[in-house]
Amino acid sequence: MMQKDTRHRTKLDRIGWLTKELSRAYDLAKLGKTNKTEVVAFSKIAKQEMVNLAHEIHDRTYSPRPSTAFIVNKPIQREIFAANFRDRIVHHFLFNQVNPWWNTRFIEDSYSCRVGKGTLYGIRRLDHHIRSESRNYTQPAYILKLDILGYFMSLNRSLIYQRALWGIDRQFDGKGYVYQVCKFLWKIILFNDPLKDVRFNCPRSAWKGLPSSKSLFHQPKGKGIAIGNLTSQLISNIYLDQLDRYVTLELGFKHYGRYVDDFYIVHSSKEQLMEATANIKHYLSTELELTLHPKKLFLQSYEKGVPFLGTVVYPHRIQPGKRLKTNLIRALSQKDCPRATDASYRGLVKHYKHNKLLTSLNSYFLS
Repeated sequence: MMQKDTRHRTKLDRIGWLTKELSRAYDLAKLGKTNKTEVVAFSKIAKQEMVNLAHEIHDRTYSPRPSTAFIVNKPIQREIFAANFRDRIVHHFLFNQVNPWWNTRFIEDSYSCRVGKGTLYGIRRLDHHIRSESRNYTQPAYILKLDILGYFMSLNRSLIYQRALWGIDRQFDGKGYVYQVCKFLWKIILFNDPLKDVRFNCPRSAWKGLPSSKSLFHQPKGKGIAIGNLTSQLISNIYLDQLDRYVTLELGFKHYGRYVDDFYIVHSSKEQLMEATANIKHYLSTELELTLHPKKLFLQSYEKGVPFLGTVVYPHRIQPGKRLKTNLIRALSQKDCPRATDASYRGLVKHYKHNKLLTSLNSYFLS
């Protein structure tokens, strides 16, 4: 009888811990979204749902609900599978448990989905690497930029699950309760089929023009993960952490950086960069089952400017790229352009050499 009571108290303690952590995840999931219909509706039952989710995770009965699919066209056409808000809370919960460990492992120049290391940080780091390798623009330096073909759609779910387990095996030495919960959730999330009972909030004609390599609807079973989920962003960094270490440790390049699947190397030897391209292509194919994009190989001297994350990095200056300029003009030319959008774009370009751009914009809208 005493043994049974002890087990019961342990379960109550674990349910209490899960409820507390899920509540913390809920607070993060709703940030900036409190006026959205699904968040408003969920807020009315949130307290009970935290308890329900805690029991489902503890009892291993948790299962994701159908996702919503749609197409976005900015900055490029892309397919998004948005998880149910309830499931996004679980994503934040798992992220909170495992990301701190992974974040300490990631290299300095892994930029995506990391606090303080977004696009602006990545752009400034590229500028830093160019200045360092060229001895402040006094020596030759070349930039190699590479991209992975259909990265999210090409991911082998079994391989990324193995990598996720590799991480928690090292994070949780004793393989206790939190380890078991994370292992369960990684499996449920990574092997969930977003196509099952999927809902659409835009017409199927919106998919016209989207390459099959960028859509889950055209991938073989076991391949591809949904773009748009927090766990998808994290797993993309977890999986390519292997590439980061291959390039920096095995190939020995000091000036390297990556934003999702868009990565670069800065080096004084053009020939060594060409050799590195062949090595990286082989490594991605044999070790990660990924393919370099054949049409996105960029290799040139720094003097000509390097396009990266919406900007062009030149010696002594960084300028907004063509896409950023186009999107800025398109957004601000709308009569009902929200003030927040105007401020957002102008706040973005202020980090770069922008005086000529803003002057031309003011002339454009005053004419």
